[in-house]
Amino acid sequence: MTFKANDLLTEQIAQYLGKQIIQGDMQPGERIQELRIAAELEVSRGSVREALLILQRRHLVDIFPRRGAVVASIGARDVRDFFDLWFLLLDRVAQNLAAGWQNDDLARFIELMAQLEEDNRRDDLQAFYEHGIEFLSALYNHADNRYLTDTLNDMLPLTQRCLYAILRAGKSQMDNTYRFLESLLKTLIARDTSRLKQMVATFGQEYSQLAQTAAEALEGRR
Repeated sequence: MTFKANDLLTEQIAQYLGKQIIQGDMQPGERIQELRIAAELEVSRGSVREALLILQRRHLVDIFPRRGAVVASIGARDVRDFFDLWFLLLDRVAQNLAAGWQNDDLARFIELMAQLEEDNRRDDLQAFYEHGIEFLSALYNHADNRYLTDTLNDMLPLTQRCLYAILRAGKSQMDNTYRFLESLLKTLIARDTSRLKQMVATFGQEYSQLAQTAAEALEGRR
């Protein structure tokens, strides 16, 4: 792995390990071997430990006395509790954007939807996932509340983990996600806040169930 000189080393290590956890290369309950990772990345063990503390705050890693760090559980209960909060916050951001967007505020969303449409057509899961995360990140920028923005960004790694697990379940989930984002954008453009609230709530319930099922499958592979 090539590290960027302008990024903090511990953050780069955290992102490297986080990506493996998010994409299922490291399984729930798997012990994280600090010495192996330090040797693999040619960094100090102390830097790896600091990166693991970052991942603990992002709910991707659990750290236990005398046992060390393990990949955090992603059971159905964990997913349900997470989605209950996430869609509540997502609705708040979407409502704010729908009521207050101006000029070119939606231009980036329109560009991303075109990319998502192409990704979906080509059945490119990785590109679809990455553009979907960009869509969410762009949405978070319109929270107009720094505490809400910080909270959503802190939750983003767990959001990525759940989204990747859902999309990996099959092409139908990519289609389903695309249709929701397409409808979301159209509703934002129309400033239809009442329909937006209903749509986010309904999709949130459906997506939560999908994520719980995906989490159970992921847990079962241990």
